[in-house]
Amino acid sequence: MTEFKETFFKKDEQIFIIGFMGVGKTYIGEKLAKTLNLEFHDLDREIERKAELDVNDIFKLKGENSFRELESSILNSWNKPGIISTGGGIVELKENRDFIKTRKTIWLNPSWKIIRSRILNSYRPLVLDRGEDELYKLWDHRKEFYRECADIEFTKNSIEDLLLLLS
Repeated sequence: MTEFKETFFKKDEQIFIIGFMGVGKTYIGEKLAKTLNLEFHDLDREIERKAELDVNDIFKLKGENSFRELESSILNSWNKPGIISTGGGIVELKENRDFIKTRKTIWLNPSWKIIRSRILNSYRPLVLDRGEDELYKLWDHRKEFYRECADIEFTKNSIEDLLLLLS
C-alpha cells in the first residue's frame, strides 16, 4: 500500500469520488481520506454552504437546473486538494465530465440491487420525483458518463476492499 499511496495519492492533488446516489461516495470518501491522511471535501456540502440552503431545498425552491449550475460553478473553480465526493448527477454536464477527467477519479459502482435498497425510501430530491423504473433508467443512462470519467471502477462496498484494489 505504501508504494501505491506515494504514486497515486499525493497530498497536493485532487481525487474525485463519483457514482450514482446511494453508492456511498461520502462514506467511502471520508474513510479513504482518513486512512490516507488527506483532506476530505463533499461538493454537496459546498453547494449548501454557498446557497445557504440544503440540497433538497435547492431542488424544491430553485429547481434541478439551478442546482446543476451551482454545482458546475463550484466544481470548475475547485482548487483544494484531497478526496472530493461529488453529487451523483455531476456527470450530466459535459463541462463537468471534462473537468473530472483531468483529475484522478474513482467510480463507486455497486449493483443496482444495492443502490435500490439504499435510495428507494430516502428523501433525496430525485427519488421523491421519480418512480423506481425512472431511477433505474437514470442510473443506466449515467453509467457511460461515470465510465468515461473514471480511472478506477469499484464495485464492492467496503473501504478495505477499495484499499486492496488500490494497493
